[in-house]
Amino acid sequence: MNPYFYRFCTDLYPAEQRFEVWRDEINAIFDVDIEKSLAPRFNYDLSTGYVGSLLVGCGKWAGQREPVAYGVKRSAPMIRRDGLDHFYLCLGITHSLSGYAARTPIHAEASKIYVLDLARELDSEIVAGDTMILTIARDLLSPQVRSADLHGAILQGPLATLLGDYLLALQRQLPHLSPTDMPHAEQATLAMVSAALAPSVQTLAEAEVEIDRTVMLRVRAYIDAHLKSADLTPLQICRDVGISRAQLYRLFSRETGVSAYIQRCRLEKIREVLEAGGARKQRLSTLAFQYGFKSESHFSRSFRQVFGCSPSEARERATARDSRASASRHTAGQAGSLRDVLDRMTP
Repeated sequence: MNPYFYRFCTDLYPAEQRFEVWRDEINAIFDVDIEKSLAPRFNYDLSTGYVGSLLVGCGKWAGQREPVAYGVKRSAPMIRRDGLDHFYLCLGITHSLSGYAARTPIHAEASKIYVLDLARELDSEIVAGDTMILTIARDLLSPQVRSADLHGAILQGPLATLLGDYLLALQRQLPHLSPTDMPHAEQATLAMVSAALAPSVQTLAEAEVEIDRTVMLRVRAYIDAHLKSADLTPLQICRDVGISRAQLYRLFSRETGVSAYIQRCRLEKIREVLEAGGARKQRLSTLAFQYGFKSESHFSRSFRQVFGCSPSEARERATARDSRASASRHTAGQAGSLRDVLDRMTP
Protein backbone atom coordinates (compact mmCIF):
# COMPACT_ATOMS: atom_id res chain seq x y z
CA MET A 1 0.00 0.00 0.00
CA ASN A 2 1.08 3.58 -0.68
CA PRO A 3 2.24 5.04 2.67
CA TYR A 4 1.93 8.57 1.26
CA PHE A 5 -1.68 8.27 0.16
CA TYR A 6 -4.17 10.76 1.62
CA ARG A 7 -7.90 11.24 1.06
CA PHE A 8 -10.05 14.25 1.91
CA CYS A 9 -13.78 14.65 1.26
CA THR A 10 -15.98 17.65 2.06
CA ASP A 11 -19.05 15.38 2.29
CA LEU A 12 -18.27 14.89 5.99
CA TYR A 13 -19.00 18.58 6.72
CA PRO A 14 -22.23 20.62 6.77
CA ALA A 15 -23.07 22.02 3.31
CA GLU A 16 -22.48 25.63 4.34
CA GLN A 17 -18.93 24.80 5.50
CA ARG A 18 -17.74 22.59 2.65
CA PHE A 19 -16.19 25.20 0.38
CA GLU A 20 -14.40 26.92 3.25
CA VAL A 21 -12.94 23.60 4.37
CA TRP A 22 -11.91 22.90 0.79
CA ARG A 23 -10.30 26.35 0.55
CA ASP A 24 -8.24 25.61 3.65
CA GLU A 25 -7.00 22.38 2.08
CA ILE A 26 -5.74 23.80 -1.24
CA ASN A 27 -4.68 27.35 -0.36
CA ALA A 28 -1.07 26.20 -0.26
CA ILE A 29 -1.12 26.34 -4.08
CA PHE A 30 -4.09 28.50 -5.13
CA ASP A 31 -6.34 31.22 -3.80
CA VAL A 32 -9.91 30.14 -4.50
CA ASP A 33 -13.25 31.91 -4.22
CA ILE A 34 -16.88 31.20 -5.05
CA GLU A 35 -20.18 33.02 -5.28
CA LYS A 36 -21.89 32.93 -1.91
CA SER A 37 -25.06 31.38 -3.35
CA LEU A 38 -23.09 28.49 -4.91
CA ALA A 39 -20.98 27.60 -1.86
CA PRO A 40 -23.54 25.21 -0.22
CA ARG A 41 -23.67 23.15 -3.45
CA PHE A 42 -19.93 22.53 -3.42
CA ASN A 43 -18.90 18.96 -2.55
CA TYR A 44 -15.59 17.40 -3.52
CA ASP A 45 -13.53 14.26 -2.94
CA LEU A 46 -9.76 14.57 -3.24
CA SER A 47 -7.12 11.83 -3.06
CA THR A 48 -3.43 12.69 -3.15
CA GLY A 49 -0.24 10.71 -2.97
CA TYR A 50 3.44 10.95 -3.74
CA VAL A 51 5.08 8.95 -6.49
CA GLY A 52 8.71 9.50 -5.62
CA SER A 53 9.07 13.29 -5.83
CA LEU A 54 5.88 13.77 -7.84
CA LEU A 55 2.65 14.87 -6.19
CA VAL A 56 -0.39 13.21 -7.73
CA GLY A 57 -3.92 14.45 -7.11
CA CYS A 58 -7.18 12.73 -8.03
CA GLY A 59 -10.33 14.81 -7.67
CA LYS A 60 -13.99 13.76 -8.01
CA TRP A 61 -17.15 15.81 -7.92
CA ALA A 62 -19.22 14.48 -4.99
CA GLY A 63 -22.21 16.79 -5.29
CA GLN A 64 -25.72 15.61 -6.02
CA ARG A 65 -26.31 18.45 -8.51
CA GLU A 66 -24.35 19.81 -11.45
CA PRO A 67 -20.78 20.95 -10.68
CA VAL A 68 -20.36 24.62 -9.79
CA ALA A 69 -17.75 27.15 -10.92
CA TYR A 70 -15.22 28.81 -8.65
CA GLY A 71 -12.36 31.26 -9.13
CA VAL A 72 -8.73 30.21 -8.85
CA LYS A 73 -5.74 32.55 -8.70
CA ARG A 74 -2.01 32.71 -8.20
CA SER A 75 -1.06 36.32 -7.61
CA ALA A 76 2.42 37.87 -7.67
CA PRO A 77 2.51 38.22 -3.85
CA MET A 78 1.54 34.57 -3.46
CA ILE A 79 4.25 33.49 -5.91
CA ARG A 80 6.86 35.50 -4.03
CA ARG A 81 5.63 34.12 -0.72
CA ASP A 82 5.60 30.40 -1.50
CA GLY A 83 8.44 30.25 -4.06
CA LEU A 84 6.95 27.23 -5.84
CA ASP A 85 8.88 26.39 -9.00
CA HIS A 86 6.76 23.56 -10.40
CA PHE A 87 4.77 22.59 -13.46
CA TYR A 88 1.14 21.68 -12.79
CA LEU A 89 -0.31 19.27 -15.36
CA CYS A 90 -4.04 18.72 -15.18
CA LEU A 91 -6.14 16.18 -17.05
CA GLY A 92 -9.62 17.62 -16.80
CA ILE A 93 -11.68 14.45 -17.06
CA THR A 94 -14.96 16.32 -16.59
CA HIS A 95 -13.38 19.50 -15.23
CA SER A 96 -12.69 22.63 -17.33
CA LEU A 97 -10.75 25.86 -16.88
CA SER A 98 -10.93 29.25 -18.60
CA GLY A 99 -9.38 32.63 -17.93
CA TYR A 100 -5.82 33.93 -18.10
CA ALA A 101 -2.44 32.29 -17.59
CA ALA A 102 -0.40 35.44 -16.90
CA ARG A 103 -1.90 37.66 -19.64
CA THR A 104 -2.50 34.86 -22.14
CA PRO A 105 -6.10 33.63 -22.53
CA ILE A 106 -6.58 29.95 -21.74
CA HIS A 107 -9.61 27.74 -22.30
CA ALA A 108 -9.20 24.06 -21.48
CA GLU A 109 -12.27 21.97 -22.11
CA ALA A 110 -13.06 18.73 -20.32
CA SER A 111 -10.84 15.78 -21.34
CA LYS A 112 -7.90 18.09 -22.23
CA ILE A 113 -4.52 18.22 -20.48
CA TYR A 114 -3.33 21.74 -19.69
CA VAL A 115 -0.07 22.95 -18.17
CA LEU A 116 0.43 25.73 -15.63
CA ASP A 117 3.72 27.19 -14.46
CA LEU A 118 3.30 27.82 -10.73
CA ALA A 119 6.03 30.46 -10.87
CA ARG A 120 3.70 32.63 -12.97
CA GLU A 121 0.39 34.34 -12.35
CA LEU A 122 -3.02 32.78 -12.95
CA ASP A 123 -6.51 34.29 -12.88
CA SER A 124 -9.11 31.79 -14.07
CA GLU A 125 -12.36 30.01 -13.35
CA ILE A 126 -12.77 26.27 -12.89
CA VAL A 127 -15.93 24.27 -13.35
CA ALA A 128 -15.45 21.58 -10.72
CA GLY A 129 -15.38 18.03 -11.95
CA ASP A 130 -13.31 14.86 -12.05
CA THR A 131 -9.65 15.55 -12.62
CA MET A 132 -6.14 14.11 -12.44
CA ILE A 133 -3.23 16.36 -11.49
CA LEU A 134 0.55 16.03 -11.55
CA THR A 135 2.72 18.60 -9.75
CA ILE A 136 6.34 18.30 -10.91
CA ALA A 137 9.36 20.27 -9.71
CA ARG A 138 10.89 22.08 -12.68
CA ASP A 139 14.38 20.68 -12.12
CA LEU A 140 13.14 17.10 -12.57
CA LEU A 141 12.54 17.77 -16.27
CA SER A 142 15.06 18.19 -19.07
CA PRO A 143 16.62 21.65 -19.59
CA GLN A 144 14.76 22.00 -22.89
CA VAL A 145 11.40 21.39 -21.25
CA ARG A 146 11.91 23.31 -18.02
CA SER A 147 13.08 26.45 -19.83
CA ALA A 148 10.14 26.46 -22.25
CA ASP A 149 7.23 28.85 -21.88
CA LEU A 150 4.51 26.25 -21.28
CA HIS A 151 2.27 28.35 -19.01
CA GLY A 152 -1.26 27.86 -20.30
CA ALA A 153 -0.29 25.27 -22.94
CA ILE A 154 -2.97 22.71 -23.87
CA LEU A 155 -1.43 19.42 -25.01
CA GLN A 156 -2.55 18.03 -28.34
CA GLY A 157 -1.93 14.98 -30.49
CA PRO A 158 -1.39 11.24 -29.99
CA LEU A 159 1.24 11.65 -27.27
CA ALA A 160 -1.13 13.82 -25.25
CA THR A 161 -3.76 11.10 -25.59
CA LEU A 162 -1.26 8.45 -24.44
CA LEU A 163 -0.33 10.61 -21.46
CA GLY A 164 -4.03 10.92 -20.57
CA ASP A 165 -4.45 7.14 -20.68
CA TYR A 166 -1.32 6.71 -18.54
CA LEU A 167 -2.61 9.21 -15.94
CA LEU A 168 -5.90 7.34 -15.65
CA ALA A 169 -3.98 4.08 -15.09
CA LEU A 170 -1.77 5.81 -12.50
CA GLN A 171 -4.89 7.08 -10.75
CA ARG A 172 -6.17 3.53 -10.34
CA GLN A 173 -2.85 2.25 -9.01
CA LEU A 174 -1.96 5.20 -6.76
CA PRO A 175 -3.37 3.73 -3.51
CA HIS A 176 -1.52 0.44 -4.09
CA LEU A 177 2.01 1.61 -4.94
CA SER A 178 4.63 0.39 -2.47
CA PRO A 179 7.88 2.21 -1.64
CA THR A 180 9.78 -0.21 -3.86
CA ASP A 181 7.46 0.64 -6.77
CA MET A 182 7.96 4.40 -6.35
CA PRO A 183 11.29 4.98 -8.22
CA HIS A 184 10.09 2.99 -11.23
CA ALA A 185 6.68 4.69 -11.31
CA GLU A 186 8.34 8.12 -10.96
CA GLN A 187 10.72 7.50 -13.89
CA ALA A 188 7.92 6.10 -16.05
CA THR A 189 5.75 9.14 -15.29
CA LEU A 190 8.53 11.62 -16.05
CA ALA A 191 9.26 9.82 -19.32
CA MET A 192 5.61 10.02 -20.38
CA VAL A 193 5.34 13.70 -19.42
CA SER A 194 8.57 14.59 -21.25
CA ALA A 195 7.40 12.75 -24.37
CA ALA A 196 4.08 14.63 -24.36
CA LEU A 197 5.70 18.02 -23.67
CA ALA A 198 8.50 17.64 -26.22
CA PRO A 199 6.29 18.36 -29.28
CA SER A 200 5.04 21.49 -27.56
CA VAL A 201 8.62 22.52 -26.84
CA GLN A 202 9.62 21.87 -30.45
CA THR A 203 6.71 23.92 -31.75
CA LEU A 204 7.64 26.79 -29.45
CA ALA A 205 11.28 26.57 -30.50
CA GLU A 206 10.36 26.83 -34.17
CA ALA A 207 8.27 29.92 -33.47
CA GLU A 208 10.69 31.40 -30.91
CA VAL A 209 12.18 34.00 -33.25
CA GLU A 210 8.79 35.40 -34.22
CA ILE A 211 7.50 35.20 -30.64
CA ASP A 212 10.56 37.04 -29.34
CA ARG A 213 10.30 39.71 -32.03
CA THR A 214 6.65 40.36 -31.21
CA VAL A 215 7.23 40.45 -27.46
CA MET A 216 10.26 42.72 -27.86
CA LEU A 217 8.19 45.20 -29.88
CA ARG A 218 5.58 45.22 -27.10
CA VAL A 219 8.22 45.74 -24.42
CA ARG A 220 9.92 48.57 -26.30
CA ALA A 221 6.59 50.29 -26.97
CA TYR A 222 5.75 49.99 -23.27
CA ILE A 223 9.11 51.46 -22.25
CA ASP A 224 8.76 54.36 -24.71
CA ALA A 225 5.31 55.15 -23.34
CA HIS A 226 6.46 55.15 -19.70
CA LEU A 227 9.87 56.85 -19.80
CA LYS A 228 8.72 59.44 -17.25
CA SER A 229 7.26 56.85 -14.87
CA ALA A 230 9.07 56.25 -11.60
CA ASP A 231 7.64 52.70 -11.70
CA LEU A 232 9.40 51.78 -14.94
CA THR A 233 11.25 48.74 -13.60
CA PRO A 234 11.79 45.21 -14.94
CA LEU A 235 9.21 43.93 -12.42
CA GLN A 236 6.58 46.44 -13.57
CA ILE A 237 7.26 45.67 -17.23
CA CYS A 238 6.73 41.95 -16.55
CA ARG A 239 3.46 42.62 -14.76
CA ASP A 240 1.99 44.97 -17.36
CA VAL A 241 3.25 43.25 -20.51
CA GLY A 242 2.52 39.78 -19.11
CA ILE A 243 5.88 38.05 -19.38
CA SER A 244 8.20 36.39 -16.88
CA ARG A 245 11.39 37.96 -15.55
CA ALA A 246 13.42 35.17 -17.15
CA GLN A 247 11.86 35.91 -20.55
CA LEU A 248 12.46 39.66 -20.20
CA TYR A 249 16.11 39.22 -19.27
CA ARG A 250 16.59 36.72 -22.10
CA LEU A 251 15.17 39.21 -24.62
CA PHE A 252 17.72 41.82 -23.55
CA SER A 253 20.63 39.41 -23.10
CA ARG A 254 22.21 40.52 -26.40
CA GLU A 255 22.10 44.13 -25.27
CA THR A 256 23.50 45.56 -22.05
CA GLY A 257 20.41 44.57 -20.07
CA VAL A 258 16.90 45.91 -19.62
CA SER A 259 17.79 48.55 -17.01
CA ALA A 260 20.61 49.91 -19.17
CA TYR A 261 18.25 49.95 -22.16
CA ILE A 262 15.70 52.00 -20.19
CA GLN A 263 18.38 54.51 -19.18
CA ARG A 264 19.64 54.80 -22.77
CA CYS A 265 16.07 55.46 -24.00
CA ARG A 266 15.62 58.15 -21.36
CA LEU A 267 18.92 59.82 -22.30
CA GLU A 268 18.05 59.78 -25.99
CA LYS A 269 14.64 61.27 -25.25
CA ILE A 270 16.22 64.06 -23.18
CA ARG A 271 18.72 64.82 -25.95
CA GLU A 272 15.81 64.94 -28.40
CA VAL A 273 14.04 67.47 -26.14
CA LEU A 274 17.20 69.57 -25.78
CA GLU A 275 17.91 69.56 -29.52
CA ALA A 276 14.31 70.46 -30.34
CA GLY A 277 14.67 73.59 -28.24
CA GLY A 278 11.81 72.63 -25.97
CA ALA A 279 13.85 72.87 -22.78
CA ARG A 280 15.83 76.10 -23.23
CA LYS A 281 14.29 77.72 -20.17
CA GLN A 282 13.88 74.52 -18.15
CA ARG A 283 16.38 73.56 -15.48
CA LEU A 284 18.40 70.50 -16.45
CA SER A 285 17.85 69.00 -13.00
CA THR A 286 14.08 69.22 -13.47
CA LEU A 287 14.34 67.52 -16.85
CA ALA A 288 16.53 64.79 -15.36
CA PHE A 289 14.10 64.10 -12.51
CA GLN A 290 11.18 63.96 -14.95
CA TYR A 291 12.90 61.06 -16.70
CA GLY A 292 13.74 59.03 -13.63
CA PHE A 293 17.26 60.18 -12.72
CA LYS A 294 17.76 60.50 -8.98
CA SER A 295 20.50 63.14 -9.14
CA GLU A 296 21.70 65.75 -11.60
CA SER A 297 25.31 64.56 -11.28
CA HIS A 298 24.36 60.98 -12.23
CA PHE A 299 22.34 62.31 -15.15
CA SER A 300 25.17 64.56 -16.43
CA ARG A 301 27.76 61.80 -16.06
CA SER A 302 25.56 59.26 -17.89
CA PHE A 303 24.75 61.78 -20.64
CA ARG A 304 28.43 62.53 -21.26
CA GLN A 305 29.33 58.81 -21.35
CA VAL A 306 26.76 58.16 -24.08
CA PHE A 307 26.95 61.34 -26.20
CA GLY A 308 30.43 62.70 -25.46
CA CYS A 309 29.21 66.06 -24.17
CA SER A 310 27.33 67.45 -21.19
CA PRO A 311 23.58 68.22 -21.34
CA SER A 312 24.28 71.95 -21.18
CA GLU A 313 26.74 71.66 -24.07
CA ALA A 314 24.14 69.75 -26.10
CA ARG A 315 21.60 72.48 -25.46
CA GLU A 316 24.12 75.21 -26.41
CA ARG A 317 24.97 73.40 -29.63
CA ALA A 318 21.29 73.12 -30.49
CA THR A 319 20.80 76.83 -29.78
CA ALA A 320 23.79 77.77 -31.96
CA ARG A 321 22.56 75.50 -34.75
CA ASP A 322 19.09 77.06 -34.60
CA SER A 323 20.66 80.53 -34.79
CA ARG A 324 22.65 79.56 -37.87
CA ALA A 325 19.59 78.05 -39.50
CA SER A 326 17.60 81.21 -38.74
CA ALA A 327 20.32 83.39 -40.28
CA SER A 328 20.41 81.16 -43.33
CA ARG A 329 16.66 81.45 -43.76
CA HIS A 330 16.89 85.22 -43.39
CA THR A 331 19.57 85.41 -46.11
CA ALA A 332 17.52 83.20 -48.38
CA GLY A 333 14.57 85.47 -47.82
CA GLN A 334 16.59 88.41 -49.24
CA ALA A 335 17.27 86.66 -52.57
CA GLY A 336 14.31 88.32 -54.20
CA SER A 337 15.55 91.82 -53.29
CA LEU A 338 18.98 90.99 -54.73
CA ARG A 339 17.30 90.01 -57.96
CA ASP A 340 15.51 93.34 -57.94
CA VAL A 341 18.85 95.11 -57.55
CA LEU A 342 20.35 93.13 -60.46
CA ASP A 343 17.32 93.85 -62.59
CA ARG A 344 17.66 97.54 -61.96
CA MET A 345 21.32 97.37 -62.93
CA THR A 346 20.40 95.84 -66.30
CA PRO A 347 20.11 98.49 -69.09
